[in-house]
Amino acid sequence: MVTKYLNSFSLSLVFVCMIFVTFNTTIHSQNTGGSLVIVGGGLEANNKSIYGQMIELAGGTEKARFAVIPSASGVAAQSWVSFSKILMTYGLKAEQIHLINIAMVDDDSTTDVDESQWKNNGSDPKLAEIVRKSTAVWFTGGDQLRTMKTLVNPDGTETPVLKAVREVYQKGGVIGGSSAGAAIMSEVMIGNGSSFGALTLPISTDINDEAEKGSLLITTGLGFFPYGIVDQHFHAKGRLARLAVALNSKYSKSNIAFGVDENTAIIYYPATKSFKVAGAGGVTILENFDTKVTSTSGGLALKNVVLSYLEEGDVYDLEKKTASPAPGKKSIKGNEYYDHEATIQTGILNGENPSFRDLITNELINNKAAGSIENLNISGTKTAYMIRFSKTPLSEGFEAEITPEYTSCTVLKVLMDIYPVNLLLQPKQ
Repeated sequence: MVTKYLNSFSLSLVFVCMIFVTFNTTIHSQNTGGSLVIVGGGLEANNKSIYGQMIELAGGTEKARFAVIPSASGVAAQSWVSFSKILMTYGLKAEQIHLINIAMVDDDSTTDVDESQWKNNGSDPKLAEIVRKSTAVWFTGGDQLRTMKTLVNPDGTETPVLKAVREVYQKGGVIGGSSAGAAIMSEVMIGNGSSFGALTLPISTDINDEAEKGSLLITTGLGFFPYGIVDQHFHAKGRLARLAVALNSKYSKSNIAFGVDENTAIIYYPATKSFKVAGAGGVTILENFDTKVTSTSGGLALKNVVLSYLEEGDVYDLEKKTASPAPGKKSIKGNEYYDHEATIQTGILNGENPSFRDLITNELINNKAAGSIENLNISGTKTAYMIRFSKTPLSEGFEAEITPEYTSCTVLKVLMDIYPVNLLLQPKQ
């Protein structure tokens, strides 16, 4: 039973009503020696690349000390136990992994503990001290708004636990998180919404607002990653247009944004102002230097979004906005494998096949006959959006065969247009 893992901790169960407001969190300067491990969700236990690098950054198996904050989770105790067990398979001992019992939702796997009573524990000085002595802090997945509500006071000030997390980072520690734990890393945070909702509905900024289902919610995150909005479960949940709209909204404070795939991480090094990609998927980078956004009767249209896609081992310089493909990757330009006419594909905003990766690699950058590729996306019976990816003189591709079945790819500087189209379905005569 999960409960037995909680017995060694003093659980402060306090009932206090909280009034939730939109937070104005003070974003601290990030001139630190720490690092971030930003995982797009779905982190699998056998992902040695991410777990290995994170543990090493935290001091190695002998010195690492993890504080786990399950504030976003609906099954807080289970989330902590699961993460702890995985860390122990990589050589950590149980006494190196500490629960920071902050949560908003009761975990029904613990019959003798009501985790919803942990919602005010962000103010517990004893928990703050445990965090302060750690070399790594891990935020679980769930609902990122719960983390903001439990670690930031109603007046916008930070709780002692959040202040302690910042101290860990400033002293050179690792701050990591998966799914919701990734979303909170940026200063401007996506709280909710779908790609179709972002394109067709007004943006909401009030976390208490009863906005129409699917509408894009933009609010404030914790700001550890200072370079732009971070989105997660990126291509599995079809969030490409969601991030593009957020990036090009008046609420964005940057001209660049990052979408992290499942079982994949951005490993950010403030000292070099760069990140490395780790894991099984990719990181999609959107830039809006010359993007045009127009409002049409069918919803928003975006033109000239610059898109790049990086995979394991690729490094991105956040100041120069340039990428360095992983060692061993060779340029595709002039050596394209495919040579076939581009045809309209469907469904990447619904996370359907063919995947985004296939489109921009096999169908576009590695296809000498294609200057562009289009993907049609349908929501309901009337709403339809076309996404077009186009090569430019600056577009480049790189690849390396990892196994006979898998080739790692890098795609740089293609243009993306997103626009509504009329959808007419009628039987053939």
